[in-house]
Amino acid sequence: KQREVSRYTAVYVKLDGKWLLDRVSEENIMELPSHFEQLKSLEWLTGTWGDQDESATVVIDCYWSRNENFLVRSFTIQIRDSIEMAGLQFIGWDPSTKKIRSWVFDSDGGFGHGTWSNKGNMWYVQQSGVLPDGRITSSVNVITYLDDTTCSLQSINRSVDGELLPNVQEVVLTKESSEK
Repeated sequence: KQREVSRYTAVYVKLDGKWLLDRVSEENIMELPSHFEQLKSLEWLTGTWGDQDESATVVIDCYWSRNENFLVRSFTIQIRDSIEMAGLQFIGWDPSTKKIRSWVFDSDGGFGHGTWSNKGNMWYVQQSGVLPDGRITSSVNVITYLDDTTCSLQSINRSVDGELLPNVQEVVLTKESSEK
């Protein structure tokens, strides 16, 4: 259902002690489209997700931006008592390519971008980036929807300046309950 938005101006004049409506003018306001429809298949990512073992803790918070044009994900990787890395990712619809894209910025000064595709319950993010020292990275990040409270992450086909790196083992994340 498309909503219409307009702005109007009303001019009143006072004549013989009474306020009378002199004129009304209306101006249409162009409303920019929302990309929610193109992103709603990723809505399950919203919320707080985490995983923890004896040495590391991963926390990912995901929420909609204003007007639901982007999903915003903040992440923290903590090793023992120290934050190893943190960052921010924006996921949005690219109307020029008709694809879901993402942009990520980490606390060390690295950044990257990715293109998302989906097969069944798996999302593949073809990622390219730049490390803080200028080296070029690439990887395929695989995000698998397991159920409403469980997903997995894995990074495969990783390289830095063309040199292959080992895959990152799959991590299973659990969504925190919104009921507290």
